[in-house]
Amino acid sequence: MEIFRKKSFDAVKQTSKLKRALTLKDIVLIGIGAVVGAGIFVVTGQAAASYAGPGILLSFILAGIGIGLTALVYAEFCSAFPLAGGAYNYAYFVLGEFWAWLVGWNVLLEYGIATAAVSTGWSGYLRAFLENNLHVHIPKAISGPFNPAQGTYVDLFSLLGVLLIFFLVTIGIRKSALFNNVVVVLKIITLLVFIIFGLKHVRWEHFRPFLPFGWEGVWRGAALIVFAYLGFDALATLAEETKDVKRTLPKGLILSLLVITLLYISVAFVLVGVLPYWEYEGKPDALAYAMYKINEKWVADFISLSAVITITSVMLVMAIGFTRILYALARDGLLFKPFAEIHKKFYTPYKASITGGLILCFFAGFVPLKILAELINIGTLFAYFIVGVAIYLVRYRPDYQPAFKIPWAHILIPINLLFLLFIMSGLPMDTWIRFILWSFLGILVYFLYGYKHSSINSNS
Repeated sequence: MEIFRKKSFDAVKQTSKLKRALTLKDIVLIGIGAVVGAGIFVVTGQAAASYAGPGILLSFILAGIGIGLTALVYAEFCSAFPLAGGAYNYAYFVLGEFWAWLVGWNVLLEYGIATAAVSTGWSGYLRAFLENNLHVHIPKAISGPFNPAQGTYVDLFSLLGVLLIFFLVTIGIRKSALFNNVVVVLKIITLLVFIIFGLKHVRWEHFRPFLPFGWEGVWRGAALIVFAYLGFDALATLAEETKDVKRTLPKGLILSLLVITLLYISVAFVLVGVLPYWEYEGKPDALAYAMYKINEKWVADFISLSAVITITSVMLVMAIGFTRILYALARDGLLFKPFAEIHKKFYTPYKASITGGLILCFFAGFVPLKILAELINIGTLFAYFIVGVAIYLVRYRPDYQPAFKIPWAHILIPINLLFLLFIMSGLPMDTWIRFILWSFLGILVYFLYGYKHSSINSNS
């Protein structure tokens, strides 16, 4: 069995059926929309309280460097292979079909479950804003996942949120990108408002001691903070819809991560400066909580509303990533062919979008956030690692001609791989069990359906 058969580099030259409409501005804003979301609003305070203290500033720098190296890998690959599918396609060209399938299978889970999980958080923020500011009380039965003992049966807002997001994705990437651009501008304004109004309340004594948990705390904080950067790889799935892709996509990846890292460090500085870091323990709404504590109520209300908007943009880009990976897998024959059909009017893989929305709205409406969150991270890091290995191997091929190349690659690529292994080794055992079971299911699907129906197998 030729399970390591590879796509020919000539496949890059095939004509895309997807409409090329995205510019550099769209890519940068979609990147910010994908990454800046639940992480900065929820994880920052918890990471400071539990792991790093004021040293969270260094954690953001370390995580930013590690993810920045991965972004360089993605930038080089997407300049060489401007096709939808991202990490899946990169593995297909270099390592072969089996590894590509495993990567695609796990990234599909990441994007799908992340969309549902983020929608659950979006629903919570929305309910809190409505109840605290407009005095609109949502019936308990429709305000949480299925748990009859607690009196909740469905998280209606979360379910409807997923359906709305996949509707936007179905009617066209350009319409979705325009919507996302507006959301991202509002998000940046919100973070700047937090920084500006919080700066005058910063107290330098809150930075002493700077490393209450030592350097180990900085590393553990970085391991958690990496979650705040997840999502940038969704940009690589948009290669077939980007104008002048070999220049636009690498620039968009790098620019968006630079903006994001600067925002994160600035927000973290204000957050740990206005209150002692330990006060954020168990506070998922850390930014709003800090503003309430220093009597900046309107800023806190504004942040609460913005969290709803922020998470909406994350849902949008995760949904786009999910449908484009599903489209790529189906186009290559590894999953059912109808998922690769393009709508004649909207130029989108509409069957993949509709199917994703119908399935994932169930998870969003009925499955608790904790269970959803436990299913996400390791598949993402696995894909990053495989892509890192692939970029190291492909550079020895004479027919590999990317428009952008990683500088000092023989130093930076191994550092990137070691960083990813470090993060993965710190994940809990139940996450590894989930990863193994899901991957085993994927292997069964591949051997029972994908291997036989693969487009490479058909062509041969």
